[in-house]
Amino acid sequence: MTAQRQQLRTVTFTIPPGTKAGQVAVEFPDEITLTIGVRDTIVIHNQDDDLHLFGPFVVAPHSTVTKRFNSPIVYQGACTFHQSQQMKLEVKPAPWDIWAQDD
Repeated sequence: MTAQRQQLRTVTFTIPPGTKAGQVAVEFPDEITLTIGVRDTIVIHNQDDDLHLFGPFVVAPHSTVTKRFNSPIVYQGACTFHQSQQMKLEVKPAPWDIWAQDD
């Protein structure tokens, strides 16, 4: 196994208290890209008193959702803590998996 495949990257977002009620203005990225082969993980901490949606994931009040993906996928949909109320999460295959397909 190469050093590349042993990397671990965590992408973390925090939903601050008051987000749902509009008391806090927070900027979140329009698109999030993760890569399977480098073991990317997304973590969403909800410090708000309200439930939030992040695509297909429900983030309960005062809880944390942690997700690592095993296959490429694109989620596009509602995001109750994003300034546009929409999100896109793309999970890409590892670069070496793509290179291996070219052999």
